[in-house]
Amino acid sequence: MATSAKIRRSNDNDVLFAGLLPPPTCLELPMTAPIPFVPDRFKTNAAHYLAGRPPYSPRLIRRVAQSCELGGSHRLLDLGCGPGQLSLAFSSWVGSGLALDPEPEMLRIAADLGAGIAPNIEYREGSSYDLSPALGRFRLAVIGRAFHWMDRPDTLARLDALIEPEGAVALFSTAIVTDAPIAWLAPYHALFEEYAHDDPARMQRKSDDWASHDTVLAKSSFPALERVSIVETRRTSVESLIERPLSMSSLSRERLGERLDELQARIRQLLDAHATNGWVEERIESTALIARRETNRQAAAAALGRAREII
Repeated sequence: MATSAKIRRSNDNDVLFAGLLPPPTCLELPMTAPIPFVPDRFKTNAAHYLAGRPPYSPRLIRRVAQSCELGGSHRLLDLGCGPGQLSLAFSSWVGSGLALDPEPEMLRIAADLGAGIAPNIEYREGSSYDLSPALGRFRLAVIGRAFHWMDRPDTLARLDALIEPEGAVALFSTAIVTDAPIAWLAPYHALFEEYAHDDPARMQRKSDDWASHDTVLAKSSFPALERVSIVETRRTSVESLIERPLSMSSLSRERLGERLDELQARIRQLLDAHATNGWVEERIESTALIARRETNRQAAAAALGRAREII
């Protein structure tokens, strides 16, 4: 069984973690029902998603592509693609790709983003409930900040019929590193919590009986897990941080109404006290959880060794 990987530090103070994870030891956690499917959940958030959410690190994309040994003959599935950041980022690593999302406005933004840059990506309206063998086979399925909105066991069962024998499923996320000495960070998060704490979907995900993605994957056909993480210090505009709540369904105009204006005003007041010429620093961790079939664990370890760069 693989041991914990080490953290390596580069001269630019980025942190890289990459390693194969043993299966979780606690597999009997209770699991709630899926969050109710609402196809247009992000209709009002779509226009703010690219500006409001931290982008995935290009270094992370490269590491995942190398670990999965992507090539020009392979197909990519971007499930719950949103505005298409992942399908665009991986478009140069694969021969073709399919980006699915249930929200037409998200697909429009994704298609505009990829126009003239990623001609090998097809954008199609659909959700995890539309996954079927009719879509063909894929080397890699990527899911960015969307897996929790799906019926996770059902989605993985459907993907088992679509992913090639040597293929993988990769879950992408970003997070602000909370242990960084940033004075505005804790009160910024406290404002989000104050306005979003009673959102039903958020309450369900924060409940004690909500199983982690790791646990769900461990019970699926893709139990061999590898986590790759890149931590970077970034300069972020105050305007982007004010727009960030607009990209979240729990803080949408539809849910908060005029209280959203109040939240944004309080965010501006907070950040203006810490910003330099309209900019602040934040530490962002971009993470990919790569899940493979158990038979591919040794192959994944070999690929990880070939892909590991000297830092």
